Parts: sequence; structure tokens; C-alpha cells
Amino acid sequence: MPGRILIADDRFASRLMLAALFGGAYYEVVQADRADRVLPVARAERPGVVVISDGMANIGAAALCESLRRDPATTGALRVVMTDRVDSARAAVLIGAGADDVIARSCRDEEVLARLRTLIDHRARVRELSLRDVSPRPQGMAEPAPAFVTERRIAILSPRAIADKWRDSVARALPLRLAARVDLVSPEAVTAHLPDVLVLDSEGLGTDATLRLVAQITRETGPGATQLLIAAGNENSQLVLRALDLGADGILPLPFTGAEAAARIGLLVRRREEIAQLHQGLRIGLQSAMTDPLTGLYNRRYTLPRLDNLLRDVTMTGRPIALLMVDLDHFKRINDCHGHPAGDAVLCAVAKVLGEATPSPGFAARMGGEEFLIVLPDCDRAAATTLAQRIRSAIADLVVPYPGCSADLKITASIGIAVIPAPSVARSATIDEETARHLARADRALYRAKRAGRNRVVCDLGVVETEPELSERQVQGG
Repeated sequence: MPGRILIADDRFASRLMLAALFGGAYYEVVQADRADRVLPVARAERPGVVVISDGMANIGAAALCESLRRDPATTGALRVVMTDRVDSARAAVLIGAGADDVIARSCRDEEVLARLRTLIDHRARVRELSLRDVSPRPQGMAEPAPAFVTERRIAILSPRAIADKWRDSVARALPLRLAARVDLVSPEAVTAHLPDVLVLDSEGLGTDATLRLVAQITRETGPGATQLLIAAGNENSQLVLRALDLGADGILPLPFTGAEAAARIGLLVRRREEIAQLHQGLRIGLQSAMTDPLTGLYNRRYTLPRLDNLLRDVTMTGRPIALLMVDLDHFKRINDCHGHPAGDAVLCAVAKVLGEATPSPGFAARMGGEEFLIVLPDCDRAAATTLAQRIRSAIADLVVPYPGCSADLKITASIGIAVIPAPSVARSATIDEETARHLARADRALYRAKRAGRNRVVCDLGVVETEPELSERQVQGG
């Protein structure tokens, strides 16, 4: 549970103090007083956070972090080590073993809670994005293809002469697998080209400048776009609290070694990429939900709500919308004679014509089978007819080569047009009803084109609405 904290500490007084701190912040607290009890309790209680004492006897904090990270039942829990020693090298070792943060016991209670809250907020964001992610997943034993990673950019912002030494020590300590470059930057340069991780020297910049940069970068880019690591002394707890509250992602205690800085930077890089991958998955999932997988055009699920919104705008803008209903002629013969893969090749070729011919902000969609719809905002009847004739001609000129066919595949299309002027939007009807009504007008115009001999364009001039509606059965063979 995200709100449950397991305190792993073999000292009674220390456990009591930590229990009072976290319980006072309304976390649910469970405890383990021996190292060999930590993993069983964590498996049973499923805490969101395990707070480990660095003085834990027997296997020690590093081994506990490693065990918790590797166990499938506990790997999702955050691991925070509380240490009596202000030891930069030791902090690097603990982070390398799997600690999500290493906090000195000398830190004020408010800072401990703020740093814990930052970690929990990140984990909650990951969980939310994971629940929303509907992108396709590899099945069976397949593994996702590794993404190409460009060189990561780490920037240090400090006006002090020691910044050169920091840059060199961090660059030497960063592992090669991180593929990172470390730069020194000015405030102007960093806001123009934001790095993956930005280290802010709060002692060199001063409180106001540090907090101003944190607020500006977080506000302009959103949380997680650039990971902000605040280098601050233990005595500057008030600045740390403000920075975390404004959106900073981590704290680098001063003075630090290159090893600790590299370890904390590595943590932030992984968190940033975790969020980025989830966002990419959401984009892929959203695109999959809106597009036809065969042709790449928009699908019905996207088209109908989009058309609803455009119809709402008609009464305000007074600008017409043209609907072009496109249906391929005798498409069933291609499937019957050459097979469905040949039919798919024809559909893709036609979709390419439609997509390239449709001017922005219009769009083309596959409504199902061999039927397509082109929606053209701010388009009158004359312009729609001209475009429809150009599309009809381009489809008739298509030559689709397909392996195994004795001749190249040819196809024609019939197109029905309905133009929606502003006065035609009935105020008494719902938007859904209006959308259905105007699609039916385009559909009836299409079947007039079919009945008139196919491979032609028919425009609904209002007369069509008085004619009986034709079903597909009445127009045999497409």
C-alpha cells in the first residue's frame, strides 16, 4: 500500500522516533526489529516504502536494499536508508545497491517527510500512467525492442570556481552505460536548452535564484521533463523544503563526491526515462485507439466525436462543412478473385490517395470495409465537388501491383457529397442526431452515384433527402 511504511531498525529508540514521525504524518506504520524479518514482513504487509536503518545488524542496509529490489513481491516498494553517518561514498554504495534515497538522521523531520513525499509522488505518477497505458505489449516470450538512446545531457549550474572540479569528478564517476555528457551552464543557457538532469548549486546561486529557477523550469516544462537535483548543505533545510515543494526531484548533500553525485544523477535519469516511456506508451495507445491499423487513417471511433465537435462550431462560425463519402466499386470481386491480402493492398493504396489529397484541417477516415469518409471544414459545395472529382480520378488511375496476380489491380470509387451550411443545423436536435442526419445525406448521395453507374461523384442538393433511402442490398455488388 502506498501509504504504509515498514521501519526496518534493530534499535528500539530509533524505531520509536521514526514511528512517531511517520505516524504523525498519517502514514500507516509497521515494524521489523531484525534483518531476517524485513523480507517476510515486507512480503506480508506490502508497504509502499521501506525505511532501513544503515546500522542494521547482520546483513546490513545495502544487502537489504538488494534483497528487496530483487524479490518480485517487494520490488515495487521504495527503499529509503536512514544513516547516522554523513558519508558521501557510503551513500553512493547504498544507492548502487537499490536505495531510492539516503537521508542523514541529522536532517530535520520536515525535510525527511518532504523527500519521502517526493518519492511517493513520483511512484504515484508512474502507477497512474501505467494504469492508463493501453499500448500493445509483446506476447509470449517476446521482449520489447530496446529504444535507441541518444546521449544524455547532465548540466551543473554554479557560479563558483569549484564547479569545474565537480564537472570532472561527476564525469569520471558516471558509468559508461549511462551515455551522458556533463556540462557547466549559465542560467540563460539552461533555460534555452534544458538538460536531462540539472544540478543547481544552491550555496553558490543563493536561495532566491535557486528557487526562482526551480519554479520557472517546473512551470514551463512540467514535472519530470528535466530532473532537478538541488545541491545543498544539511544546514539549509528551509531551502530544501521550498525547492521540493516547487518541484525539485532530489537533494544532493554538500559536500559531495563524484560517486554520490553520479549515483543520484543515475537515479533521476532512470525516473525521467520511466515517465518518458510511459508517456510514449500512452501516445502509441491513443494513436492505436484512433486509427485504423490497416490503412493508418482515422477510424470511426475518432471520426464521429470529431464531427460532433465540428458541427457545434458551425452555428458559431457560419462556415460550411463538406462530407465526402467514398466507397470502392466492386471491391468484393478483388477479395473473391485474388484473396483478402490483395484487397488489403488496394485499401492501403486508396487510403494513401485520400490522405494525400485531403487538405488541412480536413481529415480522411476509414469508416469500415471499403467505405471512407473525408471531412472538410470551411469547404463549400463547389470546392468539395472539385476535390471529389480529383480524388475519383486519382483512384481510377491507381495501379496496384500485387505478387501472384496475373495483372496489376485496378479499382474505381463512387463518391457522395453532403455540405452542411450553418442554417441546416437544427437547434432542436442533439449533436449526435445531427451527425447521423448529415452522414445519411452523404450516404444517400453515394448510393445515387452507385445507381447511376459508379465511378462518379454525386452531390446532395437537398433533393436527395426526399428520396427513399437505399440500402446496400439495393445496390448489388458495391
